[in-house]
Amino acid sequence: MIQALSYLIVETPHLKDWIKQVRDHIGMQVEVVETDQCVRLRIDEKFQRIVVTKITGQASMGMGFEVIDSTELSRIAKVLEAEGYAVTQGTEQELVLRGVEGMIFFHDPDGLRIEVCHGLADADSLFEPGRPIGGFRTGEMGLGHVALITEHYEKLSHLYRGIFGFNLSDHTDAPFRVEFLHCNPRHHTIGIADTGGPAKIYHFMLEYNDFDDVGRAYDMALPDPDSIGVSLGRHINDHVISFYLKNPDGWMFELGWASRTVGPDWEVEELEGLSLWGHDRTWLPDDKREEARQILNRLAKKGVRAPVIAPNQTTN
Repeated sequence: MIQALSYLIVETPHLKDWIKQVRDHIGMQVEVVETDQCVRLRIDEKFQRIVVTKITGQASMGMGFEVIDSTELSRIAKVLEAEGYAVTQGTEQELVLRGVEGMIFFHDPDGLRIEVCHGLADADSLFEPGRPIGGFRTGEMGLGHVALITEHYEKLSHLYRGIFGFNLSDHTDAPFRVEFLHCNPRHHTIGIADTGGPAKIYHFMLEYNDFDDVGRAYDMALPDPDSIGVSLGRHINDHVISFYLKNPDGWMFELGWASRTVGPDWEVEELEGLSLWGHDRTWLPDDKREEARQILNRLAKKGVRAPVIAPNQTTN
């Protein structure tokens, strides 16, 4: 069973822009592996959480999921192969770069590189943020969550639920079909959306410990309105208050605060929409954007609300 989203692997022709954004705007720590070629990004006590490598071709992003040990890694590899996936063992160089004890990788139905690992190491020094922030919320909930727009909705759902052991948190069909999946107390680690468009990375969510760090990141984005892919708002399901910042490769960072958690008594529900307020998705076609606005209006008229649970509190 997958325990958490452990790290991301990014290949980009825009390495310098990545370094500037994640360090100066978001607040990550940058550790240079090879000058002008490769960096590790830290957000907590772990050896790395994102490895970014410079390439000359098309940008890409892959995900690394963690299991408890080598026995479970071998079991998942066998299941993947039985399901028709071509599984490859990570090289020694790849293990060293990521700081893991073992790793396999394959490509999902949309062609995204997926790694499964165990034993992500702790760093030998304290996390030093790129700007003054109160840190990020990780721990047993892992790195954050990733939302994918897929052309293979059912196949991707089977991969995460049937093979990786994720559970359904909730789902909706408006303004497009989405399901949210969890593998630990984080409300969701993966979101799968069928928007009718081509497969792509939609966003990666990082959760700050302090709300002020979301606000300050938003302030920093306002002078360049085109850098904001989704305006400030609050999600209806995980209750995160966030905005979405476009990164140099065109997909987005969701920078948020105060997500709710799931427990053993969690009940799946069909959502009335995706957000309680805000979150204007500028990338949507005009008809879907108007549909999203009408959903917000209906929720407002009904007075739908949700409690705010700060990161140092718990809730089911």
